[in-house]
Amino acid sequence: MKQRATNKEIVQKRAFETREKILQAALEIYAKKGYHKATVDEIAEHAGVSTGVAYRYFKNKKELLLAALEYGFSMIKELAGVKVTDVFGDDLEKALIAFERIHIEYRDMHEELEGLRHSDPDVGRLYENFTQNAIAEVFRALPIEIRKKPDALENLYIAIGIMENYCHFYMHQTMSEEQLLYMRRKTVELTENLLKGQ
Repeated sequence: MKQRATNKEIVQKRAFETREKILQAALEIYAKKGYHKATVDEIAEHAGVSTGVAYRYFKNKKELLLAALEYGFSMIKELAGVKVTDVFGDDLEKALIAFERIHIEYRDMHEELEGLRHSDPDVGRLYENFTQNAIAEVFRALPIEIRKKPDALENLYIAIGIMENYCHFYMHQTMSEEQLLYMRRKTVELTENLLKGQ
């Protein structure tokens, strides 16, 4: 027989859902306007809660940013629509196209984060922790024969740097479609060769 939820469990579930709604709203507003132009009032309204409720969960705008980033980083695979095994797995091009999409959809936020990660120690630490954990997860997903190659981890860092650099070109769209397609093919090729230790 299924037990009914207690009042405490119901309250906790509602609190979790409200917090998640605020975080999702924050990411959506940051994606449209960037962090500096966004206000807690706008985020609360977008989440369908009062500003007072938002401040009950997050004491200030910066705390909300850090929580939203942490939430966004935890959801990055769902946002990208790829599995870890796609990244440097059977379908590297699919993963790269997903990264292109994230760079375009979150362009303003991405640009600000690049600056904030260098100027704000809290954002920098969060960004660094995410990067280290993401790279470790990708490394663990690589086939054992690639992981055993000399300098495999270092090559993975270089490969991710190449992909990120390509995505910045793609994000700014300063090249023709033909040039970008060539760069995508070369990025996939270089990345695969690096990981194979060639």
